Amino acid sequence: QAMIALEDIQRAAAELPPEIVRTPLLRSEELEAIVGAPVCLKCENLQVTGSYKARAAYTLLRNLPAERRQQGAAISSSGNFAQAFGYMGRLLGIPATVVMPENTSPFKLERARRFGANVILCDPNFDARWETLFALEREGILPLNTFESEDVIRGHGTVGLEILEQHPEADTILVPVSSGGLIAGIATAVKALRPTTRVIGVNPEGSNAVTVSYTCGEATRIPNVDTLCDSLVAQFPGKLPLQHILRYVDEMVTVPDEETKRAVAWLAGNAKLVVEAGGAIAVAALLSGRVKPGGTTVALLSGGNIMPSTLAEYLADSARQRD
Repeated sequence: QAMIALEDIQRAAAELPPEIVRTPLLRSEELEAIVGAPVCLKCENLQVTGSYKARAAYTLLRNLPAERRQQGAAISSSGNFAQAFGYMGRLLGIPATVVMPENTSPFKLERARRFGANVILCDPNFDARWETLFALEREGILPLNTFESEDVIRGHGTVGLEILEQHPEADTILVPVSSGGLIAGIATAVKALRPTTRVIGVNPEGSNAVTVSYTCGEATRIPNVDTLCDSLVAQFPGKLPLQHILRYVDEMVTVPDEETKRAVAWLAGNAKLVVEAGGAIAVAALLSGRVKPGGTTVALLSGGNIMPSTLAEYLADSARQRD
C-alpha cells in the first residue's frame, strides 16, 4: 500500500463534520512544575463519544462505496472505536456493526449500543475477533480491517494537524499506542509540517506489540496481552501503520500499569480531567520520568471512557499511597 501524504490528512480534516470537537490544548502548570518543562494536554478525552476514534470512524464510513452503505459495515473493537463507529454510522445513516470481546468493559459495551452500534460479542481472544468479523461478509455486511485502513490513518492524522495549529512550536508529542494507526497519522502530519518535532509512542509494558515491532523493524505478534489499559490491547501492529511509524516516529517507550493508574488519578485531581488508563499513558510516561521532556511537550489524552467505579478505585489507591 502507498504511504499516506499530508494532503490526504488535510482533506480528511476539511471533511470532518461539525459533530467532531476541535478539542482544547490545555497548558498544565502543575505538570510543568514536576517535569521542569512546558507541557500541554491535548484533550481528545473530551471528543464526541469520549475518544479520538470519532475522527477515523467518520472518515472510514464517509468513504464507503455508495453500493455498500445500505447493508452497512462492521469493525472489531475493544471499546472506543465501537462507540465512535456506532455514533458515526447513525449520523451518516449507515448500519454499523461492531465485534467486541465478551470481556469488554460493560461501560464501553453499553455506550456502543447506546450510540447505535449493533454489537456482536465474541470469545475474548484476538483471533476470535477477526474470525467473527470476516464471517459477517456472508450476511452482506462489509468487514473493515481498521488495522490496515488508509482512512483510519488519515482520520487519526487530523489530531496532529490540530496540535500544530494550536501550538506551532510543539517540540515533542507523546502518543498512546495500540495497533499504531493513531501515531502513524499524527507522525505523518507532524513530520511533514515540522520535521524537528519529536514524536514518541507510549505502550503499556504488558501490551507492547508496536515497541517490539519498532525495535526489530517488522510487524511482530506478542504472545499475550496483560494490561489494565483496555484501549491499548493490540497483539500485533497494522503493517500499513508500522510503515509510517518506522519512517516518522522518533522513539517508543513502555510504561507499567501502576504508573498509568497514578496518572489517571493525577489528572482527575490536578487537571480536573477524567481520562481512562489508555488515554493517560502519555502523562504516565512524563510523571514516571520514562520520557524526559525536550522543549514544549504535548501529551495526548486519547480517551476518557473509564467506569466511574474504576476511577474511584484509582483515586482511593492514590490517596492511600500519599497517606
